[in-house]
Amino acid sequence: MDPIAEFAAKAGAVALGPGLGRGPGAKQVVARLLAELEVPVVVDADGLFELEPFERNGPTVLTPHEGELARLLGEESSWVAAHRLEAVRRGADRFNCVCLLKGADTLVASPGQGVLVCALGTPALATAGSGDVLTGIVGAFLAKELDARTAAAAAAAAQQLASALIPQAGAVASDVIGALPLVLDAPV
Repeated sequence: MDPIAEFAAKAGAVALGPGLGRGPGAKQVVARLLAELEVPVVVDADGLFELEPFERNGPTVLTPHEGELARLLGEESSWVAAHRLEAVRRGADRFNCVCLLKGADTLVASPGQGVLVCALGTPALATAGSGDVLTGIVGAFLAKELDARTAAAAAAAAQQLASALIPQAGAVASDVIGALPLVLDAPV
């Protein structure tokens, strides 16, 4: 096992994709880590680029936006936008894992289970980096040993609730991060 796989195997969970790039080796790194790791993994951004169905033992969450899911399914983005429910179910079935389709109505699908909908967010989430923040939150919940479906849904809810606590004009992804403790520490 090379150093990156050895280090990742010691983690509570791995967030794979943000900042990875799309160079010649990135696809192979993603495929190898998904095949070798047993720890929970969340795959986003460049980790989704040219991703092919895989088999793995550990919990897995994919977090595509419409364009990324369209590429994964061999469809047009407009088709995914018009058929979000069918698309997220197809994504979960094709990759045999949890698929979280980002958007104003974030959808969480898992093979053989109903789709969860989270529509608590604000337009402040339509900013660069907010998907990376969501990936980190999913990874944190996976590291806390939540099952993949619950981790994805809880992360979407936490991010969206945090987005309601920040100024909407000029919001950046780090604003959501700053508001997360207020959401996560709130009494239920």
